[in-house]
Amino acid sequence: MNLTWTGTDVLHCTKYPKHSKKTKYVYMFLLRMVVKLADIFVQKHVVVSEHLLPEMKLKKPIIVQNNPVWYAEPLPKKPHKGFNILYYQGIGSNQVFMNWLYGKDVVGEIKNLFPELNFIEVSGSRDMKEIYPIIDFYLRPNRHDGDPRMVRECILNNIPYYHSWENPNVQEVFESITEVIRNERL
Repeated sequence: MNLTWTGTDVLHCTKYPKHSKKTKYVYMFLLRMVVKLADIFVQKHVVVSEHLLPEMKLKKPIIVQNNPVWYAEPLPKKPHKGFNILYYQGIGSNQVFMNWLYGKDVVGEIKNLFPELNFIEVSGSRDMKEIYPIIDFYLRPNRHDGDPRMVRECILNNIPYYHSWENPNVQEVFESITEVIRNERL
């Protein structure tokens, strides 16, 4: 049997909201024990970005493996009204945590700063082939992320973007969007 552990990146999720320091350390200790136990049984570990490589030593190899892009060719742009900002909102059993993880608070602040812009939320269930052609900017203000496939698809489609692996910065997002809007008007 060829078992693969695909969760070592959770070791880097240390900034959980609404957890006391004591709870966080207990949680991190338990996560490390789960990974150490998994290391006994698996043939390899998989993470989705080099920055997610665990700090702990494991006996089995750790492979960095990106998800393949869905669309190998750029999609033709479609004319549309307004300025469209795409953002990804993860969905999970703990939605408060998912909102924090995917920077929904940052998206909310940006919406307040740019009320005239159109914000399009996706959660992974929509056909992006219909969405990318009308997108002017992609916003991914994560507090923990690997190498998101959507960022690579935006690069392929020449869509400007803001992506953070941790600690998203509202001022940086504001400046990025402002620069793209300014360049489009030139």
